[in-house]
Amino acid sequence: MDLFLSVLVFGVVVLAASQIGKICSIAHLPLITGFLLAGILVGPDVLQLIKKDNLENLGFINQLALAIIAMAAGNELVLKEFRSRFRSIAWITIGLVVTTFSLCTTATFLLSNVIPFMQDLSSHTRLAISVMVGVILVARSPSSAIAIIKELRAKGPFTQTVLGVTVIMDAVVIVLFAMGSEFAHAVHSNLSFNLSFVGLLVMEIALSLVGGCLLGLIVAKIVPLALPRPVKSLLLSLIGFSVFLASDYLREYSQANWNFELFLEPLLLCMIAGLLVSNTSPHRAEFSRILNQIGPPVYLAFFTLTGISIELDVLVQNWHLALMLVVVRLVGIFIGTYAGGWIAGDPPLHRSIGWMGFVTQAGIGIGLANAIASEFPEWGSQVATLLIAVIVFNQLIGPPLMKCAIIITKERRTRANTPAFDGIMDAVIFGTAAGQSWMLAHRLESHGWNITLATLDDHVPPKDADSDIKVIRLDDLSVESFEALELSHTDAIITLLSDEENLKICQLNYDKFGIEQMVVRLADNATDMEPFRELDALVVDPRNAMVSLLEHFVLSPTGTSMLLGLKPEQDMLEIELRDSSLHGLFIRDLKLPLDVLVLAVTRDGKVVITHGYNRLRMGDHLTIVGPPQSLSEALLYFGN
Repeated sequence: MDLFLSVLVFGVVVLAASQIGKICSIAHLPLITGFLLAGILVGPDVLQLIKKDNLENLGFINQLALAIIAMAAGNELVLKEFRSRFRSIAWITIGLVVTTFSLCTTATFLLSNVIPFMQDLSSHTRLAISVMVGVILVARSPSSAIAIIKELRAKGPFTQTVLGVTVIMDAVVIVLFAMGSEFAHAVHSNLSFNLSFVGLLVMEIALSLVGGCLLGLIVAKIVPLALPRPVKSLLLSLIGFSVFLASDYLREYSQANWNFELFLEPLLLCMIAGLLVSNTSPHRAEFSRILNQIGPPVYLAFFTLTGISIELDVLVQNWHLALMLVVVRLVGIFIGTYAGGWIAGDPPLHRSIGWMGFVTQAGIGIGLANAIASEFPEWGSQVATLLIAVIVFNQLIGPPLMKCAIIITKERRTRANTPAFDGIMDAVIFGTAAGQSWMLAHRLESHGWNITLATLDDHVPPKDADSDIKVIRLDDLSVESFEALELSHTDAIITLLSDEENLKICQLNYDKFGIEQMVVRLADNATDMEPFRELDALVVDPRNAMVSLLEHFVLSPTGTSMLLGLKPEQDMLEIELRDSSLHGLFIRDLKLPLDVLVLAVTRDGKVVITHGYNRLRMGDHLTIVGPPQSLSEALLYFGN
């Protein structure tokens, strides 16, 4: 009953935490800050909705989350993606591990006399704590780095090096944690360091590797099953949880029957499993989708529970010491990055600002801090609170520093300025000089568009005397070729070439020309749509489009017929509000032809089904329906 009530109360708390996280996001703070704050608020030290006694009942949530976090860390490490920058990645990783671990471990040990909860501990225990702090401060945040890279559409050697090191560091820190925790257990228990201890440590790591490989085989069998993705997500979570249970059972059994403790680090097993599935299985894409789907709720629950576990009195007493560790860590990162970059032969600029890309910390660091709290109940929760304070500080300053570094190296790729509207709708179609491309060109021309058909074909047909469509042959898909198309007033681009060529066209347009409306026809059904969507392109999969079209003919035959132009007496258009005199008007006050209806307004990417009391804003996209002649009048009325 206590378990049921604890989980029920925690479920309500998690819902509240998600809303607080959204508020923090609006304030440009990391989501995890909101989750942690929500946890602190309802925890034992503030509102006491969840008391310390209830935390034991919720321990399984930590284990479920840590398993998913470790699998996600392994999944991020796709080795073949980092081959071109392997030398820089390897040396910077070595530099960061050595300097960050050494400086943070030393600083923690020297500060132990002034850290309240460490003052009365033995020197051996202080050393154990210092080692664990040093290990966890080595951790980075791949999720934060990837989010920043996607936001800035960054690409280049500096970005690739930062991402490679950040991802690899997750795997390295889990291995270090497995070794460090064994060392801490040995030091804390006053065990002697001899060949037996070293042999046991080597055996545990070897068995963890074997166990991780077996776990990877099991996961690789589950991922391609013809099951709904939520079911596969649940199976992965249960498998990860069972790894923790099996690891605890092995430890207790070995203590009772073998006169020594054998412990296989479950985080290491799960990380190896994720690494194997990602690098050796043909189902990496599906594995990533499962982890992406289960990730947000898992992280929400995990960080909220972490906030509940934070001891506020320890935080208040040690926040200034946390800041000191932040500074020490920054010094270690700078020295390690500069030394590694110098050995690897990186450019001076990259060596000087490289440290700015490695400050962020989040998921795996907090996860390992929680693992310390579970493994060392005497002092683990106080150490975890101190580490979480350090990680939160790093997460606040890390993303802005990384953004600055990417901007300084000029690897940011943002959308070029959108061409100004000249009063005439212009479109460029990239395709062949016949077939679908030619048919589409004529259909758009009939709606009043000026059409240019750009083709890579060797043969260009002679100009049609009954049409104003321009046909231009391109030698290649380069900036120079695009400039020959005179895109300064183009309003839309439609790509009907191969998927590789389509993506290149979209990337060139995004970086150099900024034309907002891009429509892409996929040539291969297996092509990943995500790269196109990241460029804000509208993607049409012909196979799915046909099925969807037939579906809508059944569900809404009249509306679909209008959309396809099968009812010549009615048509549908989307237009942009460009007349400033209409800004702020209610839709009911518009002087439209009586037979024209405004169906929807799209603003900031969100579609609103309209009513008469919606106010219009400049740049709104309005979907309107009516007779073709009346639609022409509406186009002029809205400034198109």
